[in-house]
Amino acid sequence: MSPITPTHERLRRMLFLVPFISRHQGLTVDEVAARAGLSRDALLQDLDLLTLVGRPPFQPDDFVDVYVEDDRVFVDLDQRFSKPPRLTAAEGVALTAAATLLNPGTGTALAAALEKLEKALPPGAIERFRQVKGQLNISTGADEGLPLLTQAVADNREVEFDYVSTGNAAAEHRHVQPHELFNHRGQWYLSGFCHTRKSERLFRVDRLSHLTLKTTRFAPVAAAPRRLPGGPSSTEKVGVRFAATSRAAIVERFGSAAVVRPDGQVDVELPGDSIAWLTSFVFSYGGDAVVQYPPWAVNAVAQSAFASLKS
Repeated sequence: MSPITPTHERLRRMLFLVPFISRHQGLTVDEVAARAGLSRDALLQDLDLLTLVGRPPFQPDDFVDVYVEDDRVFVDLDQRFSKPPRLTAAEGVALTAAATLLNPGTGTALAAALEKLEKALPPGAIERFRQVKGQLNISTGADEGLPLLTQAVADNREVEFDYVSTGNAAAEHRHVQPHELFNHRGQWYLSGFCHTRKSERLFRVDRLSHLTLKTTRFAPVAAAPRRLPGGPSSTEKVGVRFAATSRAAIVERFGSAAVVRPDGQVDVELPGDSIAWLTSFVFSYGGDAVVQYPPWAVNAVAQSAFASLKS
C-alpha cells in the first residue's frame, strides 16, 4: 500500500470540507477547523485553495464559491450540479444508442436509467426524441442470462446450457468453466473452457438457452489473451494518426497507448476486427484522423470515404 503523502492528506481534507460546509452553512471558522482537525490558519489556506476548484470551461460561475463572512464559512456549489441536466433530443438519442449497444439486461441499473431517460428531456424535445429513437436498429435484445453468467465468473462456478453455434440448426448441450464475460461491438460473449469439446471456446450469449449455474467450482485460471470474434484479422492492429488539434482528447482516451509525436500529432494502434467500427471511428474525427497501416485498412477506409462523397 502506498504511503499517505501530505498532498493526499490535503486532498482528503478538501473532499471533506466542501460537503461538510454545504450541510452546515454559517459555522464559525474555529468550529470548522476543529471538526477538520486543523489550525485556523491551515483551514483558511485550504479554503483559499478551494476557490480555484471548478469544472471546465472554468467561467467565473463554474468554480466552487467558498467564502468567509463575519468569521463564518459558507459555500455555494455550481447550481448545475443541483438537479439532473436537461437534454436535447440529439443528446438523448446519443445516450440511448450508446446504452443500447451494451444490451442491458432486465432489472439492471442501466435498463432502469434508459426508462428514465425520456423524463430528462425538455417538453419540446420529447416528440423529436421519439421520432429519432424509433429509427434506431442497433439492439440485439437484452441477454437475460447475463446476471447468472456474471455470478458464475465471479464465483468460479461451472455452468451448463444449450448452445446453437454458427451454421448449426440444432442446439448442443455444453458444460463450461466460464472465465470471462465481455461486450464486443454491442454483443455479449462468454469465454471459457468447454468440457464438452475439451478446449477453450467463445460463446455468443444470445445463442445460449436453458442456462444452469452448477455447484461445482473450479480453480481460478490466469487471464489469457482475449479471443475476439472476426477471424484471423481480429488480432491485427491498425495504425491511425491524429492531428495535433485532437491531441488532448486522444491522450485522455487512450492514455499511455497514445504516442505523441514531436509535431504534436498522435499515433494510436486500434483493433482491426471490424472495418465498420474502424471507419465510423475515423470519420468521427473528420480530417483529424488518417489511417497509416496496414494497406487493406487504408484502402477500406478510403473506399468508404469515396462512397460517402458520392451518396
